[in-house]
Amino acid sequence: MNFTIMKMNPIKNSALYLFFTIILLPVLLTLNAQNLTKGPYLADPGSKSITIRWESDSKGSFVVMYGVDETLNKSEKANFISGRKSGYLYEANLSGLISGKKYFYKVTSDKINSEVHTFKIGVGKNEPFCFAVLGDSRSKPHIFNAIVKQINIIDPAVIIANGDLVAKGGNYNNWQSQFFDPAKTMMDHIPFISAVGDHEADEVDGDNADLFTHFLLPHKDSLKLWFSYDIGNAHFTFLDWRYPYSEEMIEWFKKDIRSSNKTWKFVVMHRPVYNLGGHRSAWGKNIWPELLREFKIDVVFAGHSHLYERFYPLRPLSQPDAWAVTYITTGGAGASLYEAVQNRSLAFSESINHFLKVEINKNKIKLKALGINGEVLDSVSWSKKNGVIDPQYLASVFPQEELDIINVFNRPISERMEKLPMVEVPYKPMLRLDASKINEDIEFTIKLAEESEGKYKMEPVSGVIKANSELDLQLKIFGRSTLTVTKWGDLTPALRLIAEYKTKTFQGKVIGGKLIYIAW
Repeated sequence: MNFTIMKMNPIKNSALYLFFTIILLPVLLTLNAQNLTKGPYLADPGSKSITIRWESDSKGSFVVMYGVDETLNKSEKANFISGRKSGYLYEANLSGLISGKKYFYKVTSDKINSEVHTFKIGVGKNEPFCFAVLGDSRSKPHIFNAIVKQINIIDPAVIIANGDLVAKGGNYNNWQSQFFDPAKTMMDHIPFISAVGDHEADEVDGDNADLFTHFLLPHKDSLKLWFSYDIGNAHFTFLDWRYPYSEEMIEWFKKDIRSSNKTWKFVVMHRPVYNLGGHRSAWGKNIWPELLREFKIDVVFAGHSHLYERFYPLRPLSQPDAWAVTYITTGGAGASLYEAVQNRSLAFSESINHFLKVEINKNKIKLKALGINGEVLDSVSWSKKNGVIDPQYLASVFPQEELDIINVFNRPISERMEKLPMVEVPYKPMLRLDASKINEDIEFTIKLAEESEGKYKMEPVSGVIKANSELDLQLKIFGRSTLTVTKWGDLTPALRLIAEYKTKTFQGKVIGGKLIYIAW
C-alpha cells in the first residue's frame, strides 16, 4: 500500500485558519451570546423595596448585584416570569432597602454582565417629591423620546402613565420600537406605573391587555387591571377603562380609598370622565363624578384624547360644601394630536405634545404642564389645611351641573359625518340630546359656527329638552362651495356647529369640533 504524504504550505495554512476565524468566530459567539432585549426597568416601588425587571433573548440563571455603592456587595436571584415570542421575562425583588438611599445595580448571568444602573428608593412620609404624568405615548417614538429626556431632567420619584403606550398592544414588536427603546434611559432608574389603555386592551389593536400585563403587571389578572400604590404622602388609584359600571371595581375603589390615610389622593385611568376636545369622552358619567367627589379625590388624570385640558375644580352648585375635584386630560406624549376646544369650564386647553410635572410638599401641590423642550405651558398650585382645600383655589370652582349641560351637546354636534353636504342634497345627521341627568329644562339653538357661515347653509334649529329626558332631532346641512376632503376626512372649508343653551340657572354656548367625514 502506498501513501502519499502532502506537505501543507504553512503560509497558506495560516491564511486559511485566519479566514475561517474571521468568518466563523462572530457566528459562534452570537450563537453562544445572551442579550437583554428589554430593560432593565423598575417597577412596583415601595418605601423599602423595588422590582427590577428585564427581558432576555434566551433563558438563563440571572442574578442582580446591588448595593449603596459600586462595589455591589449584595445579590438577589432572579425569577423567571414567562415568555413571549423570542423573549423571556425575569425579575428580581429587592427588599429591606433603606428609604431615601441611592442604590447601584446590574444584571448578571454566566453570559451577561450589564452596565451599572442606579435608583433611589422610597419617599419619606412628609418628604417633598415630584412625579411625572404622561399619556398616549404611542406611535411617534421621537416625540416620546423627547419627553423622556425632559423627564430625566426633572428626575421624578415615579412616572405615572394613563395607557396607550403602543399603537397595537397585541403586536410584540410594537412594544420594542414604540415603548421600551425610547423609554429605556428613563425606566432603568425611575419606576414606571401605567393604567391600561384601549390600544392595549380593545379588540382592534389590543389583546385583552395580555402583553401589557406581561411586561408591566405580570402578577395581576389582565382582565381586572385596577390597583393602587402609595408614594410618599400620596395615594394613586388606577382604574380599568373597560368597566365603567363594574360593581366589583366600584366596591374595590371604595375599599381602597377608605383604607388610605394619605394627604393626597389621585385617580389614574385612560378614558376621561370629563373631556371636551378630541374624543369628548364621558367615561362612567352616571356614577363616577359622584364617587370621585364623595371620596375626596384631588386630581383625576386621564388621556385617550391627544391634547391637554385642565378643568377648573368641579362640584355641584347645589352642593356648596361638597368636595371639588380637578380633572385633567393629558394625552400628548406621542400620538397624533387632536383639536382642542375652548370653554368657560376649562382653565387651560391646548393641542400640544406635553407631559406633567407634579410637585408635592406636605399639604401643598404644584402642577405644571411642560412641552417637549421643557417650556412651561400651564401651571397651577393649591394647598389643603386639615383636609380642606384652600379658599383661593375654590374661588375658581365651575358648576358641575353646567358642565353636564355642556356635555349634552358637545359630542352630538361634533360627531363624524357619514355623508358629505352637497349643494342640492343635504347632509341630515340625527342628533340624540341626552339630558336624562339634567334637572332643568334646556332651551337650545344649534347653528353654524361663524367660520362656516357662507360656506355651508343650515337653518338654525331651536327647541326645548325637558328635564330628565332625551330628544332626537335632525339637521339639514347644505354645501355652498367647492368641497375638498383629505384621506383623513378633513374638510375644506371647515364645517363646525355651535349649540347655545339656557336654563333657569345657566346660560352659555358650546363650540363643537370640526366635523370630519368618515372616508373609510
